[in-house]
Amino acid sequence: MNAKRAFLAVVVLMTGSLAQAQPQFTGGNRPVMLRPADGLDPCSLGEITGAGEGAIMVFPGDTTTLDAVDYLSDGDKVWLCDGDEGGDMVGIVYSPNPDLDCEVGSPVTQELMYTGLCQSGWIRSEWVRVVAG
Repeated sequence: MNAKRAFLAVVVLMTGSLAQAQPQFTGGNRPVMLRPADGLDPCSLGEITGAGEGAIMVFPGDTTTLDAVDYLSDGDKVWLCDGDEGGDMVGIVYSPNPDLDCEVGSPVTQELMYTGLCQSGWIRSEWVRVVAG
């Protein structure tokens, strides 16, 4: 019994919690992917629109049936990096700190899951417009 507790304590210390020891992308969650695009940057700069006086929801996967993980307001800048098959949802990378480099402004040579310093998630494509790229 003490060996099991010791092992569990090590797992918790290494991961920070038991919840983090589970797979990150389960239950409909989907990572935002960066894809090669003939030498072009993998993401385009976008701006949130349509929130009005409220906020739009950011989801952990490409469906609105998941619980929102964050909220964005009109004018917030985001990087548009991924999309679902129907074009209804777009995978974004963003940061509340405008000075933080999300490192999506250079071409990639292979498909990569976004794992940078910024946040990522999915929003409805109707809630964003392309600004550059």
